[in-house]
Amino acid sequence: MPEPIQNTGVQPMDEFNEPLVLFLYPYQKRADSIKQQTGIENFYARSDENSVHYQELRNILAASGIKVVSGEKVRYRFISDNGAITETDLSRIGSPWQVIIFNGTDSPVLVSPDHAAGKLSELFPDLKTDRQAIRTKKPKKSKTSAPTPSHQESERNDSGSLADLPAQKETTIRLIIPAGQQAPADRDETSGIRVINSYISPHHRFWLMFDNDLFSNTDRYYTNGVVIGYSAPGMVNLPVNRLMLSLRRNSVVHASISLHHAMFTPFTTKTPPILIDDRPYASSLFLRYSQTSDDALSGIRVTSSIDAGVIGDAALGRYFQKSVHATVPSNDEPMGWETQIRNDLVLNYSVNLQKQLLKSTNAEIYAHGEATLGTLQTRAGMGIDAIAGLFIPGITRLPMDYSELQQVQRDWQYGIRGGLEFRLIGYDATLQGGVFNNDNIYALKPDEIERMVAAMHLGIFARYRKLGISISQYYLSPEFKEGKQHFWGQIGLEYGW
Repeated sequence: MPEPIQNTGVQPMDEFNEPLVLFLYPYQKRADSIKQQTGIENFYARSDENSVHYQELRNILAASGIKVVSGEKVRYRFISDNGAITETDLSRIGSPWQVIIFNGTDSPVLVSPDHAAGKLSELFPDLKTDRQAIRTKKPKKSKTSAPTPSHQESERNDSGSLADLPAQKETTIRLIIPAGQQAPADRDETSGIRVINSYISPHHRFWLMFDNDLFSNTDRYYTNGVVIGYSAPGMVNLPVNRLMLSLRRNSVVHASISLHHAMFTPFTTKTPPILIDDRPYASSLFLRYSQTSDDALSGIRVTSSIDAGVIGDAALGRYFQKSVHATVPSNDEPMGWETQIRNDLVLNYSVNLQKQLLKSTNAEIYAHGEATLGTLQTRAGMGIDAIAGLFIPGITRLPMDYSELQQVQRDWQYGIRGGLEFRLIGYDATLQGGVFNNDNIYALKPDEIERMVAAMHLGIFARYRKLGISISQYYLSPEFKEGKQHFWGQIGLEYGW
């Protein structure tokens, strides 16, 4: 048995439940490997030889009404009339040029192209297979071409494990499938072009998150935050989407836009700040566009986002905190907002990669890494997240039919979730001031910043049909040399349809 051929990742599985003939071609990486192992001339000689057989089969099937499909995948599912299911894994076959014949009743049959016409007559007795009447002209061999290897030689030359190949340039066509539309069928003659389908999630979602350290009985550092967000299928068509990263594989895409506001204060707001060894006042306000691509087969999620807004008095932090404190008689008016970080531009780009480590009916574990570059924050981080309970899987499954994305899978969801992350800090404008405006009364110096911080969160969630609620507790280790650890709470509300 030949060793399995190394593929670029777990491929999606196409499903067939009607009689058909499937022509198989090598996918791009496999083709590159064969070219290296047998030579480019041999590769194209073999490709031409098999194309002749494929054309003969097309001529035979032209008037039969039997469906003809071409593809490059290694995994297919065939469902017979009696409900029997056959799934293929063709990663171990020697020659990638193969034919699968399925009459809809019996199990599918894998056969080499030069023997497929004879097998057609066995599986479809009423089909005329007079090869002499339909034989096409074979391509002429080039005088400089190496001899075309026999079928046995092809099996032998292409049966070993592939060595690491150098980076190959390939043509990728990304098809974005809107809500309610179907992906096109596998195409013909595609060994040089790779097509991936990006299904746009049909779901809408609105959410509100409120952070405050009042839940931890403090009033310092990151003291308040509000996020209002909305996700809808049509957002994938916004021009900013061209700046987002996407998976180079079949995936389900979600896009959203959200407004973020945050306020930061010194250790105490009851006395004027001493402007030494403490956090400066700061506030930020920005709009975020983000896109998420889910590949459930590989357990990978990629999220990219871009933020644009302001930091400083224009973010209205002074106004909001003083207004809130004025409405509560027991609260003192915060003192020192005039020393806050000055107005500056917020422009950030972030990428987050999640890899599913564990998936079961009632638990999932993910590892993640992220990188952020911009004027508000420049940092990198890695960590682990977990969820347990009764819930819909975190990574959206690639659908066999678009209607699967629109199905509501369960009424109730509930459970716990938490995570741990370590961050490497390069720059933080809420501590050090903005990039373009250095006219700050007080800001921390680079050597006063803690470059490595730890963050944790733990919470519970519950959802009934369209409405959900979550309550979480957050922890952050000291952000600067003389700082203290910090806790705050979060309440989240979500409505989805």
